[in-house]
Amino acid sequence: MSKIGNEGEDIIGRWSEEKLDLLAKYLKAYSVIMNEQKKSWLKAYYYIDAFAGSVRPRAKEDEQRYINGSPIRALQTEPKFDGYWFVDVNPQRVERVRKLREDFPNQIIETYQGDCNGILYNEIIPKIPYSSKKRAFVFLDPYGLQVDWENVKELSNTKTCDIFVNFSVMGVTRLLPREQNPDLEVVRQINKVMGNTEWITQIYKESPVTQLDLFGNASEPTLSRDTIKAEWLASLYTEQLRLIFPHVSRPVLMKNSTNSVLYALCLASHNQTAIKITNELFNRYERLKSR
Repeated sequence: MSKIGNEGEDIIGRWSEEKLDLLAKYLKAYSVIMNEQKKSWLKAYYYIDAFAGSVRPRAKEDEQRYINGSPIRALQTEPKFDGYWFVDVNPQRVERVRKLREDFPNQIIETYQGDCNGILYNEIIPKIPYSSKKRAFVFLDPYGLQVDWENVKELSNTKTCDIFVNFSVMGVTRLLPREQNPDLEVVRQINKVMGNTEWITQIYKESPVTQLDLFGNASEPTLSRDTIKAEWLASLYTEQLRLIFPHVSRPVLMKNSTNSVLYALCLASHNQTAIKITNELFNRYERLKSR
């Protein structure tokens, strides 16, 4: 998770830079393909960023170094998108995004302040029905567990949106207690984000050791959960995506400096070629990381 610097901008680690690099490379490929489609059937294509407030974050290892955040990388993509729709709940972040109009005066930029779930459902999705012959790329990069599964389903139902989603593996793991079953509120919260919680009961088991109290009576059996493997949790989320999108990439795990998995990045699309491009990008990224 990023921290906030003195000027209100995020301070991000190396993994966040790598995520942004992967985004920029995919946006380039996506825009080239979509721009070609405009010669035949496509009327317009858009970039949607549901957590757009980090415009120029600073590098964690060198806070004097600024990095272009996702809004700038999208605006710099060539060929250009026909419009850019930026959403953030924080008014200070939204104001920073609005100021980008000064740097990119020839591009159509719309900003929205508020919860991304309501704005996507009520204001953005209705603009791009399938009959419109318009398409959109949606970047879902939440600060934690803010993206509702119902909204992901709505994006899929449009058949016009591809989503590049950064799923918070760490956020889900932290919600699940080690020594007891999670309470109902935790299960509801995870279900709201993942659309499925049947797997939770599989990871909790009764302790094989019987504890005796001071009077020699056996205590009630206790529950404890297995260590949750990030790869497994990421695969659970992508399997859910495959229930609603015809094509889903494999997830790539985004790790911090201590090699702990924070997020899993993947693409869900209505186009097989998009997945092929994404998997190639992810494979190249992992080969470079392993050197």
